[in-house]
Amino acid sequence: MLDTFKRYSNTWVAKILMALLILSFGLFGIANVFTNLGSSSVARVGNQSISAVEFDRAYRQQLNNITRQTGRQPSPEEAMAFGIPGSVLNQLASNAALDQMVADYGIGASDEMVSEMIAQDPNFATTLGVFDRAQFTQMLRQNGFTESEYIDAQAESVQRSQVIRGLFGGAMAPATILQISNRVQNDTRTIDYFTISTNVLDTIEAPTEEQLTTYLEQNQAQYRAEAKKKIDVLVLTPESLARSLEASEEELRAEYEAAGDQLTTAETRNVTLWRLNDDAQAATLVQGIAQGQSLDQILAVNNFGISATPLGQITRDQIEDEAIAIAAFDGDKGLTIADAATGKVAVMVRNIVPETQLSFEEAQEQLLARVNAKKARDQILDKIDEIEEQRATLRPISEIAAEVGLETQTIEITQSGVGLNEVNDLPAEGQERLLTAINNAEQDALLPAVTIGANAMAWFDLLEETTARDLTLEEVREELETAWLETQRAQALAEKADALVAQINDGTAIFDVASEVGQIAQPSLPLTRRGDGSFITANVASAAFSGGEGHADAVRLSDGTYLVFQVTGITAAEPSDIEQDNLIALSDSVADDLYQQFITARRDDLGVSINQGTLNQILSLDQ
Repeated sequence: MLDTFKRYSNTWVAKILMALLILSFGLFGIANVFTNLGSSSVARVGNQSISAVEFDRAYRQQLNNITRQTGRQPSPEEAMAFGIPGSVLNQLASNAALDQMVADYGIGASDEMVSEMIAQDPNFATTLGVFDRAQFTQMLRQNGFTESEYIDAQAESVQRSQVIRGLFGGAMAPATILQISNRVQNDTRTIDYFTISTNVLDTIEAPTEEQLTTYLEQNQAQYRAEAKKKIDVLVLTPESLARSLEASEEELRAEYEAAGDQLTTAETRNVTLWRLNDDAQAATLVQGIAQGQSLDQILAVNNFGISATPLGQITRDQIEDEAIAIAAFDGDKGLTIADAATGKVAVMVRNIVPETQLSFEEAQEQLLARVNAKKARDQILDKIDEIEEQRATLRPISEIAAEVGLETQTIEITQSGVGLNEVNDLPAEGQERLLTAINNAEQDALLPAVTIGANAMAWFDLLEETTARDLTLEEVREELETAWLETQRAQALAEKADALVAQINDGTAIFDVASEVGQIAQPSLPLTRRGDGSFITANVASAAFSGGEGHADAVRLSDGTYLVFQVTGITAAEPSDIEQDNLIALSDSVADDLYQQFITARRDDLGVSINQGTLNQILSLDQ
């Protein structure tokens, strides 16, 4: 059956149809039939229904993906603006169109195929790569699947893949596309080139008052004071609450009795390093130590030209290179060779001082932190409720904070968030939420608490608002003068580069043009459109490939200098240069294009009906 599909897809009739069916599938722009399909269905493609449960699951997964990336779940309106519902329905409609073909032609999927597919999914595997049923069950539960639903979904996926492979698995890129791609990838050119910087320019005088005024007017948008708000803010986290608490000696001693054996000094070792020049030196050291020689004897006999780097008596955490840390702390005294990031390193360990348990007096600070952290975890929710009750009385947050033993901060925050990093104890994941609340805040209004993390809240009062305004010349004079001069130099250098190119185009040899500005033109290595792998970058190569032999141009580099060049040679790629990886990639691209055209035509042929009422309910949109 699949061979029949494949033969049909290679006929001239199919190719003509494929060439015509290029119009994209816009879910809400095509001539859909909006009708009542029943509350359990969102849409129907041919005889295949897309259930509300199926759409809701796929839609929620997309929202969760965006939430993980941005830290915030988009609202229904934002999701619609992003095109998420359309993207989800588009994919489900494609699957339904394939499912119709599966049903029409009786394509199946054996239990063995489905079982193998699930067993090989790395999402369900242990660190050793073995299928873990407990992890499988947990992930299904997290994503809203029962086991039977997931197995059925995977069976359908296997069936669809058989259709796709049968139709498009053997599609090959035409020879013309391969040859064009080969030329684009592997044609080479050579250029003569030199670079110029602002050193070739005459001195540019400082700007006049009139020039500065004009420049500021033209670029005023870059010189504005942001709108900002002055707030009193209280941030409550388990950590900040813990610092406000006290603990009795009885509590500290009880904690010491329970966990004193965990309160220890870190092990220290006296470590000295010798950074070796090569593997031969490492082998000589190892051999000498094995023969009973001391390190001093080995270094005295062999002129290694290396010196010791004593690190002193240190803890493991003080060594940045993990390989050196392992060599120094995972063994006993003596010499070890470590494969460090910078090369072979000889590590000598002396005077090991093992970790020891701290006395009660020595552990006071750690005990206090542990006791108060436990208290904070137990009290945080009650403290949040207490502040919220006080907040309902419309009292300033500074008064409430003082009453409950906490402190507020008075700080100015700009509309873009400048100043947020000065808010004590504010978690990174809570910064965007707090900034949004501040930007939306209005004076003389009761402002709600802001959730800034797990068991973490923030409250603030808006004290003062400053609107955005244009900065005056006096406020930005120094900065403006620097920017004006940089602009003038950049413009003058661009004009100089163009003038040099014009000289080359007029027939002056590039070597003579370079000499006029104190430079020496030099030939490049053969370069492709990606550059030469060293100095000549892709943007320079692109300019070089935009003209034939003798073509001259100048390209601005990332550091502001200009590279002036002239094309001296063109070499076309040989057909034998086509790489197998490139052939596979192009053929896969052709197959994907054919599939997209085919599935679009298939959906249009079957017809798509959408249950707008059920869809709106899932999307939480107004009817």
